[in-house]
Amino acid sequence: MKKTAARIVTDILMFILMCFLAGTGLLIHYRLVPGNRGGHGLEMLGLTRHEWGAYHLWAAYLLLFCVLVHLVLNYAFIRNVIAAGKPWIMAVLGLMGLLITLLFLLMPVERTDDDTKGRGRRFQERHPGSVERIDARKPAP
Repeated sequence: MKKTAARIVTDILMFILMCFLAGTGLLIHYRLVPGNRGGHGLEMLGLTRHEWGAYHLWAAYLLLFCVLVHLVLNYAFIRNVIAAGKPWIMAVLGLMGLLITLLFLLMPVERTDDDTKGRGRRFQERHPGSVERIDARKPAP
């Protein structure tokens, strides 16, 4: 495939994927609301909120791959326009992009001490005593 044709295919695929991501993001956020906001049992085209979320995630992975292909195909343009005479600019921009991306993998993840097993604050307020707290340090009677 010629480089020009590959660019066109990549650009069209990225556009379609961005539209799909925008659509599924809006669908998940506004139409297939979480269960704690009254969205129990909601489906669209036979898929639940979590199944749409899985498609959304894989479309995002595919879009990232297409962006990398797009950058490779347009490397000469990027090099000539952005870093004309200053190659360190490309290195700094590339490093910034890599650091921003890796930041989310390197940041610490915390576990809360909430033992409510998925029961939210509103449920507990409406049904006091329905969720027992289990202290893992004490042996069961």
